[in-house]
Amino acid sequence: MIPFLACMALVASIYHLPPRVLPSIQAIEGGRPGTISNDADGSQDLGVMQINTRWIGPLVAYTREPASQVRARLINAPCYNIAAAGAILKTYLAEDRGDLMRAIGDYHSHTRQLNLSYQSQVIQAAEALFVRVHHHD
Repeated sequence: MIPFLACMALVASIYHLPPRVLPSIQAIEGGRPGTISNDADGSQDLGVMQINTRWIGPLVAYTREPASQVRARLINAPCYNIAAAGAILKTYLAEDRGDLMRAIGDYHSHTRQLNLSYQSQVIQAAEALFVRVHHHD
């Protein structure tokens, strides 16, 4: 069961992302509405897609909403959070010249080893979510 699949499908279509990417990332992030996770660097990861608080500034600039409202919506509004995740992935895709797997890794970390590790976790999640195993008797 994939939470908020309708929002993920809509966001994927808006940002021209493969439809399985956001559910696969969410499976690794494991966030829910209301989830706030503290990171070692003092930042926090918020909501369904665990959006890092470093993104609040860019989102404020984009939405022209006050930071407190952006933060509250990232924490509590699942579709808003998922839309932010789509925008972030699209940003990384542009940075990475269309390299989807690298962009997915960047969602977690720009440090090479952490990036590659996250890519493989997301691939495994995608396989678990979407690959049907056929058994033949």
